[in-house]
Amino acid sequence: MKTVLICGDEPAPAALRELITKGSTSLEEWRAAEADGGIGDADRIVFWRGARDSTLDGLARRMARKEAAERREVIVFVSADAASPDIPGLSPNEQYVWPRDRDRLEITFLTGG
Repeated sequence: MKTVLICGDEPAPAALRELITKGSTSLEEWRAAEADGGIGDADRIVFWRGARDSTLDGLARRMARKEAAERREVIVFVSADAASPDIPGLSPNEQYVWPRDRDRLEITFLTGG
């Protein structure tokens, strides 16, 4: 499974990155500023939103609209803050809080869910 990890100002925690790597055949990492809203041939797009980072929200909303139009479910949005607002267009099974939802993320990444 080809995965793209998109981070804002904060890098993803090492334990989360390791989990993503284990559940992927290949991993590309992009900064939010480098992502143009296209998902290319990736099987999964993982957003990491750090506690003080809101730069990803607009990009995630645009990609969620594109995902819905293509009838695909490829986005995993992981936030460090349980109080972060939900991203419109993403289902609850696409939004997680780290580390609280670690078990759910393991199921997602290690079973291809």
